Amino acid sequence: MIMLQAFLAAAIPTALYSLLIWWLDRYEKEPLHLIFAAFWWGAIPAIALAVLVEFVLAVPIEQGPLGPDSVRWGLAPLVEELLKALALAGLFVWARSEFDGPLDGIVYGALIGFGFSMTENALYFISFGDVGALFWVRAVLFGLNHAFFTSMVGLAIGAVRYQHGVGIKLLALLGGLSLAIVFHAAHNYLVLSFQGLGLVYSWIVQSTGILAVLLIAVLAWRHEMGWLRDELGDEVRGGIISAQDYSEIVSSAGKMRRQLRALAEGGLPHLLRVRHLHHLITELAFCKSKQRLADRYQDCDQIDHLRRQIVSLRDELANRAEAWA
Repeated sequence: MIMLQAFLAAAIPTALYSLLIWWLDRYEKEPLHLIFAAFWWGAIPAIALAVLVEFVLAVPIEQGPLGPDSVRWGLAPLVEELLKALALAGLFVWARSEFDGPLDGIVYGALIGFGFSMTENALYFISFGDVGALFWVRAVLFGLNHAFFTSMVGLAIGAVRYQHGVGIKLLALLGGLSLAIVFHAAHNYLVLSFQGLGLVYSWIVQSTGILAVLLIAVLAWRHEMGWLRDELGDEVRGGIISAQDYSEIVSSAGKMRRQLRALAEGGLPHLLRVRHLHHLITELAFCKSKQRLADRYQDCDQIDHLRRQIVSLRDELANRAEAWA
């Protein structure tokens, strides 16, 4: 029974937090296979390796001059943040075309962190034999911690996405990783050293950091909206999209109204076609922007292919509208 309770207590808040992060990526949703890959790296390989490494190194470090608590505030943050960051580095190298900037880094980093914290919380609940108050501390009060730590690494990588040179990218990775380790270590140290008051101190520190990351996410929204406005004007003038399409893409409310109207007119299949059109138009804007930023991973042929898909889908939607008239 405790195993089921532990799983649900860990999984349900994680699902809600992950949906919030998915919503945060407003304009160009990341591919589901990369989202799941990021989450499950944190949930299984990262935490399994962390447990193994910490088990091997714990005894010599506990017997060192810093004492046994140094495993919690020293070794654990270093090992765990490094292992979580490996997945971000892998995404940046092997799926760079889907890594558009700081917001994507925040999303991927947070999902890795949520996967890690879900498994870690479940293990804690099982080991204590009770969920109770531990749930409110680990899953609610500090439920965003691991996501926050790893999102700083993703944010740092995303910030230098279009910079040339390996050095600046490595520097960003190390800088973000260092911040993640420091915040993680500070949390563990405060809780271990000050007990009840430590929870308050740590919550203040972590909440400040989380608010800073959310502020950067809002700024990234504005930046991405600028991409949409800058890149799609030419597509209206060129006849690839209509003025109505443009107004829907640059307005969340307009996009929602169009999709609700599509659902009312043609049911789920028509809604999915309209959503796909909006996705293609957004993808076109992002591809053009990346090309303008001299992204060597952006293929000009992909832009032409997107234009053809958009024109074809718009024609299909127009024909269906005439048939319903």
